[in-house]
Amino acid sequence: MQWTINNIAILHSPCKEKFAVPRQSGLAPGLIGQIEILSPYDQDEAFQALDGFSHIWVLGMFHQIKFKTKSDNETQPRQWQPTVRPPRLGGNKRVGVFASRSPNRPNPISLSVFKLIAITRRAGKLFLDVSGTDLVDGTPIIDIKPYLPYADHVNGAQGGYVDSIAKPRLDVEFQPQAKEQCLFVSTSEPEVVENQNAEQLLRVITELIQLDPRPAYKTVQAQNEYGLNVFGLNVRFSVDHQTATVLSVSINN
Repeated sequence: MQWTINNIAILHSPCKEKFAVPRQSGLAPGLIGQIEILSPYDQDEAFQALDGFSHIWVLGMFHQIKFKTKSDNETQPRQWQPTVRPPRLGGNKRVGVFASRSPNRPNPISLSVFKLIAITRRAGKLFLDVSGTDLVDGTPIIDIKPYLPYADHVNGAQGGYVDSIAKPRLDVEFQPQAKEQCLFVSTSEPEVVENQNAEQLLRVITELIQLDPRPAYKTVQAQNEYGLNVFGLNVRFSVDHQTATVLSVSINN
């Protein structure tokens, strides 16, 4: 049996590319996004009483999953694999796809818990402002449900192989020039950084980089330079062992 699923909303996120998007929701609490509800689902009645909940479940579609191609002009259905390499296992050990949260799955559906900040109307559109996002900008949203603490929080739950592995964490430092650039763009280009002040901007960049967004096979390499696209900014940083240094922050051309 096949089902037709409608997009009910779209997520607007500071993360414009998959690189550096947190691998789980809530890991970067300073990362704020907006869920724009699409017509005909943007009715106030449909969200009545949702503001009484602090968190929401958000189901989306991993819309940037690549498709296999036969030729330059022809595509074939994406081929799923029964096993994947989770980043938490260093990218070199396989587990079953259903024992992971990899986006490469038979149905590329995402599952996230976001903190609900506010439900507002702006320019006639209905938005849910949320924090702790872990999805790339433009992600289609297919459902929203309230998080129920009495049912959704399970005491004594076990996390399998994840429980035995330390969370990757980098120490983040900013070169003086990079800090000055954050201050400059936050004051001179507020629309680019979505009205984040310098302190908020530094916090978001720190939260994203300290999660170590590098592919697992590159974490053994030292002093390589990387870039992430957040708030329309090109943030360049290098990593030396467990320390990441933000080198520069500039507006994308």
